[in-house]
Amino acid sequence: MKKLLQKNIGFEFEIATNLTKRKLQTEFNKATGWKCKVERDPSIDAGSLDNGWEIQTPPTPAAQAIRKLKRACKFFQDNEVKTNYTTGLHINISFKSQGYNFDIDGAKLQVLVDDIKWLQKFDRMENEYCESPKFYITKLKNELDEWSKDKRRKKANRPTAESMVEAIKQSVVDGDTDLHEKYCSVNLTHLDDKSPYIEFRAVGGPSYHWRHKDIEKAIYDFSKAMDQSIGTKYDYLMKRYVSRMCQFEKEQTNSFIPH
Repeated sequence: MKKLLQKNIGFEFEIATNLTKRKLQTEFNKATGWKCKVERDPSIDAGSLDNGWEIQTPPTPAAQAIRKLKRACKFFQDNEVKTNYTTGLHINISFKSQGYNFDIDGAKLQVLVDDIKWLQKFDRMENEYCESPKFYITKLKNELDEWSKDKRRKKANRPTAESMVEAIKQSVVDGDTDLHEKYCSVNLTHLDDKSPYIEFRAVGGPSYHWRHKDIEKAIYDFSKAMDQSIGTKYDYLMKRYVSRMCQFEKEQTNSFIPH
């Protein structure tokens, strides 16, 4: 695998369990070595269990975070913990070198990251708390198409790959569109924080705590896309993916984005 820039990773584990807050926090921290917070999460359907909790870990160097992720999954497997359609695993990633976090191109990241792949793999495509930015980009393309159909528009004003890239970037800058929405699978809202990071929401779902290998692979993909979002080296990829996604080129796939 290509060597990536160093990252810090934090997790938000959503689970259902009969464990009380105090016992869960104490036992989980003992098993993983983290010092985590535990908060009640009313969005979780706990079913026959008593509680829906969200466990929030601090940012941790990537290699250490992966080791502790395995311990966390083992803890969940060994205790009365369930995960289902209403439980997510939010993965918060930032660059270890703080300056890079202010250079992240959110629009480019939302195009380059293959969130559709992971939403499908974890059966979360229909989950309203992690909607793909690719859906909004497709909607934006359709709106531009409708605008350009006005006979008074000049041919030069019809949508192109270049104009779509600019429209996507402007939607992110505006901050009041679906691309800057908390429940987007690639959540950019924390880029405005004092210590910026990206929240990836595509992972989770039924029995996610038995799938740490898949989670590790998803983290690698997310981290790689973050590296590509910095600078101008991969601008050509953004244009290429937007062109194919919006069918400016001859359609070759039914996927949203040809990774």
